[in-house]
Amino acid sequence: MPDQTDALTRLVQEHVGEGRALSVRAFAQRAVDPKSGTRISKSTVGNLVQGHRIKIGPEVLAAIATGLGVPLSVVQAAAMQQYLGVVVDDPFGTPAGDEDVVVRVAHEAGKTAEDMPTVRAFLDWAERREQ
Repeated sequence: MPDQTDALTRLVQEHVGEGRALSVRAFAQRAVDPKSGTRISKSTVGNLVQGHRIKIGPEVLAAIATGLGVPLSVVQAAAMQQYLGVVVDDPFGTPAGDEDVVVRVAHEAGKTAEDMPTVRAFLDWAERREQ
């Protein structure tokens, strides 16, 4: 099983709790998915802040993002890392270029570029096709 972290817990703890920008109550009031209206209860917020696992789904993640005032993609990435052990990043250190190409790979936490030669080969192939 992949080594899982507490990425979502830490993200919430950065914003919510004593001495933070949002109290548990204030966050619970703000944490509403704008599309579905799904709300997060004060007890669920407390569980998140304390590092307990909660039941997640798209609406809950959207509510957390809204409550924190951060992009949904940030919350989704943190949840993937904590609950699935998957990170999304650029393990190849692709330098920024003149084009708007961004490399992001979803992979098991702890894996490096050396662990993904097939992915590197695919990216090289795709780049050659573009030329």
